[in-house]
Amino acid sequence: MEKQTLRITLTLILLTGASCSSDENSRVADLATQQLERQADQNRRMSELQQEVASGSRALVEADANARQEIVTLQREMQTERSEIGNQRDQLEAERREIADSRHRDPIIAAAITRVAFVVVSLLPLLICWLLLQQKVEPADKNEITELLLDDLVSAEPRLVPSATSNPDKLRLSDLPQSPETPSTERKT
Repeated sequence: MEKQTLRITLTLILLTGASCSSDENSRVADLATQQLERQADQNRRMSELQQEVASGSRALVEADANARQEIVTLQREMQTERSEIGNQRDQLEAERREIADSRHRDPIIAAAITRVAFVVVSLLPLLICWLLLQQKVEPADKNEITELLLDDLVSAEPRLVPSATSNPDKLRLSDLPQSPETPSTERKT
């Protein structure tokens, strides 16, 4: 832009100098000088304005860089917080699964323990019977069994056959009529 105004000014000076007299030349020279001064003033203002724009641009670039740095820092912090929240969520989910498994497993274990206890209780009489059957008992001969039964029938407190006092409808052997071979005095004893 300076070159163009300089050319125009020089062209005006040359044209006026060639065609006009000295009075007019001085006037044209004054106008050209004024024009050059104005142009120099405008150029100076333009350079100041460009310097202000450049310093403003630098400040804007610095502010933008600072803002971007802050954004990057905030994004890193957010990413860190997200990862922490994710870890906490994973731990919470693991605890929830463990509790759900426990809620599902505990009744099964309780039912299994109850069933095992019932099986043990129901097998206990069979075990006792088996143990009793496994004992070696010598068989008694017929005379011993007969003596034992006769002693029980005759005794005042029988152990094998219930007494007549416990059930009055049933008679004991001693209450039955005796055969004529036994004397009546033995029956009253």
